[in-house]
Amino acid sequence: MQQLAKRAVLAILGVVVMLAYWTFTGRGSNNGPTAAGIPAKVHDGGGGLLAINVDSTSAARFSISFSDDNKSEEFWTPVPAGPHTWVIDVPKGSGGYIELDAENPKVGDKLSWKISLDGKIVDEQSDTLDQPLPNGYAFFLQSDYEDYSAISAED
Repeated sequence: MQQLAKRAVLAILGVVVMLAYWTFTGRGSNNGPTAAGIPAKVHDGGGGLLAINVDSTSAARFSISFSDDNKSEEFWTPVPAGPHTWVIDVPKGSGGYIELDAENPKVGDKLSWKISLDGKIVDEQSDTLDQPLPNGYAFFLQSDYEDYSAISAED
């Protein structure tokens, strides 16, 4: 009986820890819609032009989310290997994440991106897969921002 009680407490504790993680990181639940395609303008725009230039040697999925006090949305699109660019008129006060996730990557595949706001580079990343991925692992680039309209190279 004592073992059963311990297991129940550990299971409940695990759920509490996961819910706390999702609450504090904003992951695990999407309070807004998810849509295929990357828009040229989000909400009312007006926060600047966010340009994302990506390059991948394998097929990938590009996604970007926008969240503020009133709305939460996620947009995504599959991308074939090669360079791709999106320019988005972002709203003030809305942040989220940007992610480029390789699909079925092989050793030697590369991901890279350059993100700029109103023509100023705020993020550059690149990575090369140097060994096979273990089951359950992913090869991706990701950045999180509190407010897209206020990001700078120091973020």
